[in-house]
Amino acid sequence: MTDNQQWAPCDKPKLNDILRWNEPLWALPTKPRGKRDQVGEQEVTAELITRTDFLELKVISVKKTSSDDASLSVKIDDIIKRKKTSLEKGNCHKLLKKQ
Repeated sequence: MTDNQQWAPCDKPKLNDILRWNEPLWALPTKPRGKRDQVGEQEVTAELITRTDFLELKVISVKKTSSDDASLSVKIDDIIKRKKTSLEKGNCHKLLKKQ
């Protein structure tokens, strides 16, 4: 993906849209219950392939946006599921199509 592409905030993603958002990276659990610690952040770019209660996406690229030693939680070509509200929390944007 090139850096000169134009992105717009995405409130209603459609099938085949290319979406980009940030999501937290979590530490491994250290106790049986309770909240895990956030250890970093990653930026995910993916194509929307199914839109039901959960959005199913195919990962195009992923990069770490924090400067710690946390490992990425997804890889290129992974199929992931996310709630629409999760993408909204991550400041979701969609790639604008060229006219």
